[in-house]
Amino acid sequence: MQQMRSNKTQQVLFVEVAMGDLNSAEENYSEAIDLCRESQKSVEEKFGVKRCSDLYLLLLNRGTVRLNNGMPKEALEDLQKASALRDRPDAIVLQNLARAKELNGFYSQADRDYTVAISMTANEVNPFWLRSSLVKFQLGNTKEGFDLLKRVENRFPEAPEVRAAYATFLAANGDQVAAQRKFLEIPDRQRLKYVDNNYLTKVISWPPAMIDGVTKIASAVGDTRERQQ
Repeated sequence: MQQMRSNKTQQVLFVEVAMGDLNSAEENYSEAIDLCRESQKSVEEKFGVKRCSDLYLLLLNRGTVRLNNGMPKEALEDLQKASALRDRPDAIVLQNLARAKELNGFYSQADRDYTVAISMTANEVNPFWLRSSLVKFQLGNTKEGFDLLKRVENRFPEAPEVRAAYATFLAANGDQVAAQRKFLEIPDRQRLKYVDNNYLTKVISWPPAMIDGVTKIASAVGDTRERQQ
């Protein structure tokens, strides 16, 4: 019965995540985790129903939901537990764990986890590689960060966030003209988001050094909060 309830809960929450109802999804993942843990306390399987064996996956999914729902500390706890329960290195767990560490300000730890996750997905550039480059920038490792970002830019050349990050790296390397030119490639409506502190800190959650850099570029090209409004 517990396993049947757990399966039903998981079906419901996948729909909730897809629909963007993160609060309900978080609650249902919590219920599924409680049921899974209760199932694991059973000394033996009963009536042919297997004990729950996917606790790590439930913790990973709840941690990911919490990452996107303004709960970075709780997300980090979930993802650390998921990582500990995983019986082998897992790129998906690592990239989300790195993200949680980043959002909690543990940049050196995040950098290590991102690096391992990238090494496991080296044949295909993934969007999380952008986050790794931003963390490297925060740590002062602009060369490796820019090398990584160039690969991201090669695959996602028109993505506004990639262009903004690329401009910030160019400025850090002393090429202010190229930085402003790259920044102005972003369409006006999207570019003006980079003068909105809430967007920078809450929506895309850039590290402080990146925020400082892109804010200076936005000011240099004449973007202001008044123009955004």
